[in-house]
Amino acid sequence: MFAKDESSMCRTLQEMHREAYQRANCNQIEAVKVMAGYIRQDKRFEGYDPAALAERVRQCRSNGAVLDLTDPVLRGQEARPLDRARWR
Repeated sequence: MFAKDESSMCRTLQEMHREAYQRANCNQIEAVKVMAGYIRQDKRFEGYDPAALAERVRQCRSNGAVLDLTDPVLRGQEARPLDRARWR
């Protein structure tokens, strides 16, 4: 769970989300802020934007999606050319 591989990082994010959700008394908006603080403290997520990563984890957990840690938006970069977020 503490390794730098993608599987371990996703499990860590899952546990961070669970803990933040409990700490925020099931308030999803507050849980994202608490989780962003957890992400800032973990050196494995140093290149990531904590707020964007916390929000993406929340979205994935709510929608049953799989988290893609290689997404450039999570690192504060420009989205991929055919990113679905632009399809609106």
